[in-house]
Amino acid sequence: MPSHPPINSFSLIRHHLHLHTLRLSSRLSITAKRNSSSDASLTNKTLPPYSVHSNRKAEQALKGQALARLPTSSVLRSLFLGAFFSSPVLFTPGFTLLKKISTSPSYLWNPDKNPVLRAIVRPLIYDQFCAGTNPSETRAKISQIKSLGFSGVILSYGREGQIQESNPASDITDPSASCADQDLELWKRGNLETLDMITAGDYLGIKMTGCGKSITNDLLQGNDPPKSFAEAINALVQRAKAQDCRIWVDAEQQAVQPTIDRWTVDLMRKYNRDGQVIFYSTHQAYLKASRDKVEHQLQLAHREGWTLAIKLVRGAYIENDIRERIHDTKAQTDESYNSIVRDLLIGNIKGVPTGLKFPHMRLFLAGHNPYSVSQASNLVRILQDQGTLKILPEFGQLQGMADQLGCELIQQGEDTLAQAVGAGSSPMAVPRVYKCLTWGSIQECMQFLVRRAVENRGATGAVKDAMPALAKELRRRLVDMFVRRGRTSNSKVGK
Repeated sequence: MPSHPPINSFSLIRHHLHLHTLRLSSRLSITAKRNSSSDASLTNKTLPPYSVHSNRKAEQALKGQALARLPTSSVLRSLFLGAFFSSPVLFTPGFTLLKKISTSPSYLWNPDKNPVLRAIVRPLIYDQFCAGTNPSETRAKISQIKSLGFSGVILSYGREGQIQESNPASDITDPSASCADQDLELWKRGNLETLDMITAGDYLGIKMTGCGKSITNDLLQGNDPPKSFAEAINALVQRAKAQDCRIWVDAEQQAVQPTIDRWTVDLMRKYNRDGQVIFYSTHQAYLKASRDKVEHQLQLAHREGWTLAIKLVRGAYIENDIRERIHDTKAQTDESYNSIVRDLLIGNIKGVPTGLKFPHMRLFLAGHNPYSVSQASNLVRILQDQGTLKILPEFGQLQGMADQLGCELIQQGEDTLAQAVGAGSSPMAVPRVYKCLTWGSIQECMQFLVRRAVENRGATGAVKDAMPALAKELRRRLVDMFVRRGRTSNSKVGK
């Protein structure tokens, strides 16, 4: 597994001074919690406070240090897109254009073929959320992300299918055997190529509908996976094992999700054994059945002796999914996500042993909600301090979304390690932080980009909250640039 970047002596001094006051207030807060409540109190619906940083200035300093990691191009695009997503005047026509591009077969609406359209979509949208159109661009983006301090990436191939949720049966066709084999081969080849771009500790993200219409039909009809699909999966597994990578199976629309869940459990049952974890299933907290699904899979894994690995997300298909299966309000979705996280971290899941006998499992928390991420991160620290943490989760955000949030998690982890080194104590384990990327041609990634637009639009509050800090960071960089230029000019004059 990749480790955090080395921290030099200058960084240690800076971190130690920065944390002297901040950690004192955090320790006082944690001590107060110990004196006023037992471990059992964490099973109620009140999670820890939003932030461990009771000192507002210290919290702002952390945000500033985190944003300083981002390249200026990311800061500029984030500000532009923040204005776009938070403005109805800009968003409504822009989103209509994106949906048109994603579904139209016309040459004029294909950004890979229309240079004018490509000149608009590529720099403003695609480059913010996607890794690249080819392996060279993608590897460069991955290298840049890891240089910022991220532990690794989750890389997905952009090819996927789109189901008409109002009439799923209309998507059922009878493709010829040769077409089905060709689609599956393209999917396998694309994912093997994706594995070639990542390294030990990274993830491969796969979408089963990307296999083509034949496999999608099997998913719609609830069939068992065909032999050809099992062979393609095995090829990916062998490559992933050789590279020490993992594979997560993305959630998709509800018309196909029950079959995806069944196939994924079978893959975990086969490959997540004897201490080795290859496959992760995706759980969408905006679904009313999300908790039942977590409980069922953990009970099944415990009973059968394999390791459950979960990626928990809020959900990304609200625009074209079965509305009745989704929580009625955002508050209900927030409670669903936060309560599942809490109960997994403290080991309080119905139907499985608690305490030291809680089943071993893996948890990846994918999310862009600052409140939920801060609560989870805070709870991890409290439980670690008490020695009762059941799972050390990993965190991740999509490329181009909540970039500052991922950087804050990295900064907190480095601060924790630096404090331990400064105090001469053994550092506690800190959660790893990842970026999720999709690569492929612009047209292949359009469905992915449309979902990102919907997610950002649904989180306009968080987008607006992030903009002042981004604007402040941009001003700081401009001031620094002018100051450096002034010094250079004075130096030349002096000579």
